Amino acid sequence: MCREVCSSIVQKRPKMLGTAINPIQIDEAKFAGKRKYNRGRLLNGDQPASSEDSDAEIHNGRNHGRRVDGPWVFGLKNGSDCRYFYVLRRDKNTLLPIILRECEAGSVIHSDEWAAYRCLKDNGYIHNTVNHQQNYVDPLTKAHTQSIERSWLDAKTKIMKTMRGTTMQLLQSHLDHYCWKVARKEEPDLFIAFLRDIKAVYRLLYINYF
Repeated sequence: MCREVCSSIVQKRPKMLGTAINPIQIDEAKFAGKRKYNRGRLLNGDQPASSEDSDAEIHNGRNHGRRVDGPWVFGLKNGSDCRYFYVLRRDKNTLLPIILRECEAGSVIHSDEWAAYRCLKDNGYIHNTVNHQQNYVDPLTKAHTQSIERSWLDAKTKIMKTMRGTTMQLLQSHLDHYCWKVARKEEPDLFIAFLRDIKAVYRLLYINYF
């Protein structure tokens, strides 16, 4: 029930608004021991690579060795607001609907040069990229993804080590729980904040039921 409440709360967040001062950073991470590299302990249920996650999109050096298809998580970060989604694929047809749903039109978005993001300017976003083979921060636009990359490490530590791993079926609820805790980190009493959210969620369910 605890993670269900957290999921209900984070699913009702307003859209992110990325600005030049506070852009939205987007990225994907494999929930293994090392980010985007096929090494380390994976979550239960990993499978061989899908043909949808084509080798043509991997040739920029982002992966090495025999690929493993996930579990992959797509993330968006805007200041203290982080949103993580378990995805089956990392193609445009999977990631673009999430971006359109979570980000206000006209937002400034920073990412690496993953092929699925090339359509963002055509969809009304101000999109700046960084080539990680050359720079951590783009020398011209100052675009980077360092904030969301740091957040991956913390999320993996909480979910994979503290929770001793989880199944594919429960992964999204663990991601929602993590994002809820980040959103509530300024609360003086996290337990009181959770009780308040329980009241909000179940009051809404009661109203909708009757």
